[in-house]
Parts: sequence; structure tokens; C-alpha cells
Amino acid sequence: MTDASDRPAPSGPTGSPSAGARSGGSRNRRRRGGGGGAGRGASGSASGGGGGSSSASSGHGRSGGSGSGGSGGSRSGQSRSGGGGNRNGGGNRSGDGNRGGDGSRDGQNRPTSGGRRPSGQGGNRQGPAGRHRSGGSSGNGSERTAVPAPIARVDRGVELAEEAAAAANRRRALLLSLLPSAVLGVVAAAVLVVVGQVLVALAALVFVTAAGAAWLWRTAPGTVLDALGAVPSRESDRPRLHNLVDGLCATMGLERLSIAVVDSDVPNAMAVGRDPKSATLVVTSGLDRALTLVELEGVLAHELVHIKRNDTVLSAVAVLVAVPWAVVRGTPAGVDAVHGLVGRGREFSADQRAALVVRYPPGIGSALGTMVGGPTATTVWPPPAGRVAALTRWLWVDPMAGATDAESVVGNLDDTRVRAAALDLD
Repeated sequence: MTDASDRPAPSGPTGSPSAGARSGGSRNRRRRGGGGGAGRGASGSASGGGGGSSSASSGHGRSGGSGSGGSGGSRSGQSRSGGGGNRNGGGNRSGDGNRGGDGSRDGQNRPTSGGRRPSGQGGNRQGPAGRHRSGGSSGNGSERTAVPAPIARVDRGVELAEEAAAAANRRRALLLSLLPSAVLGVVAAAVLVVVGQVLVALAALVFVTAAGAAWLWRTAPGTVLDALGAVPSRESDRPRLHNLVDGLCATMGLERLSIAVVDSDVPNAMAVGRDPKSATLVVTSGLDRALTLVELEGVLAHELVHIKRNDTVLSAVAVLVAVPWAVVRGTPAGVDAVHGLVGRGREFSADQRAALVVRYPPGIGSALGTMVGGPTATTVWPPPAGRVAALTRWLWVDPMAGATDAESVVGNLDDTRVRAAALDLD
């Protein structure tokens, strides 16, 4: 009986004999390829026109080529070498990451063509433990480290001071609204006490005080606007003015404002309102014509500071509260009373804050200088006749409009000439 290993193998297409053996778990197979041939088997050799050979103790090997093929390394019991020209000692992969020489990759050797991967070139690869790749033919690449951007520190001192000033002005306006209303409530309560209605007198005191304060708070701004004869401004009529106001409102965190115009050639401006949302910016018709763009921006920023500080409700209430005093003592006394109620130095402080907003103090100083020395500085002011309009003098950015040179500037920080000189020093 003939053993399976001695069984003759059939001849190939070219007539050259090929032998193979199958024993145990191995399988031999010869395969012709390339110009001379290729062999696959557990053992074998090629000479002359034959190809390369590969062997493995367990598994299978693959070799091929047209010239001569060299054997590669081992890869977990499986070897692989390939030809295609001269392939001797192809590249390998190792844990250290060198490719282009014999080596191992976690117990596996993978020789490849030296023609494709010349020794000393190629990328580095790290095994499963590291998984690091770096490319280049001359050295290792460098890693970039992300540097966090520096955090800018914002000085909140100025903002906190402005918020405190706004809260203080609202308290002063509320107190100023309560005082005259409380006087009326006391008079009504006294009359009721005389007639023996004590409980009714107490109720009348509370009601008259609260109702009078609410009435003053809500009606004072509108009363001042009516007394000045201010009419709403259209953007199409004064596009530069509206554009500047919108930009400054965005800068200062205010909502878009209503703008009203008083017909007068005197360049001036003021603001009234219960709060920043309902405030109205009042300008004269000559303001936009007399000032340059930079000067106009400074004046508008000055008035927006008043709005943000809640000066507007305090000033409007002060005007109405001073009306009885002006009736009794005369208009000049009433004007001085308004100045004291809104706070002396109010305009000077607004100039300094506005200079920080526009970041150009000379612009505001130049605007004040234009108002003081302009050709219309001696025009009758305020334009509408009436006691209420006259009491608004210290609410305007230039309270000295229409004033005589005889008025002393000593101790008066709100005088336009003093403020202009102070801004020239900044």
C-alpha cells in the first residue's frame, strides 16, 4: 500500500514537476507565478527560473517573485515574504516604531519590500500598548501644547458706583414726591380730626400721601415736555443725531430712546423720564447744526449718563415741586431751588463720566466751548414762555445759556465755563 506522502504529484502546465505532501495538519502546495515560478509549501526550494519559498511550522507561507526571494521573519507562527524585484530584509514594525529592517510586532514579524520602504525611512508606530505614530524621514515630530488665553480682569468699580448713584437718585425722587403729598395729607387729616373723624383722618393721610406721590412720579416728565413745547423727532429729519444716539445706547446698555426737539437756535440738550426705558432725550434744533460729529457725540453721551443714573425722574419731580416756591418767592428763587434739589455738581459729574464713555474728553470740552462762545449764546433762553420752562435751567447741558457774564462762577461746578476748562486739563 502506498503512503500518502509518496503519492506522485501531477505535472504543471509547463511540464516541470511539482511535488506536494499532506501529512498530519500540514498542507503543501506549489504555485507557479511571475517569470520563473512561485512555491508554497511546508518546505521547498526554487533555483534557476524558480521563485522564492517560505516555510512555517504551523500555518502556511507565501512567497513569490521573478528573481530571487529572501525569507522574512516570523509572525505568530506565520511568515510572509514577498518579492517583486529583489526583496531581501523588508521593513518591519516593532514596538519601538522603527520600520525598515527586521523586527517584531508583539511577537509578529512582517517583512515587506525594501524597495517600498527603504531602511531608515518611514513612520514610527507603537504597538497596541502605545498607539503612537509619527511621520517624517529625519526625526521625531514635536507635540503642540495648547496654551489657555489669559482672562481679562474687568474693573467693576465704575459700574458699581453708577448703579449706587442710580439707586440713590430713585430714593431721592421718591422722597421728594412724598414730601409735598404728605403735606397735603396732613392738612386733610387735620380737618377731619377737627370734625371728629379720627379714623377717617388717618386713612385720608395715607391715601392722599400715596396718591399725590404717584401722581407726581408719573406726570412730572410729561408736564416738563409739554412746558418746553418739545415735539417728537423723526429719524429721516436728523439721521446723524439718531445714529449717534443708537450707537451710544448700545455702548451704555440702554434701550433705544425717544428723541424730542425744541425749536431754538441755541445748541442745548436735556433728558427727562420716569426710568431709562421711558426716558426722552430733548435737543434743540440748533444742536445738530452747531456741533461737529465728535462734539455732538460728547453732548449726547452726557445726557445718556443722566438717563442711566435715573437723574431724569429726580429732575422732573424737582421742577414741579419747586413751582409753588417760585410762585411765592419768584422764578429766580425757584430756579435756585431746583438746582439744590437735583444736586449741585450734577453736570460736572456727568461730564466726567461721559468722557470715559466716549474716551475723548476734548470732544466734550470743545462742545461746551462752542456753547459758551457761540453767536447764539446770548439768545433769550428758554425759548417757550412760562414758569415751568424757566425752572428747567439746571437740567440742560448748558445751564448758562442766556445768562449774563455778571453771574459768578466761584463755587459753581455746573457752570459751563468751569466744566470746559476742567475737560481741557484732562
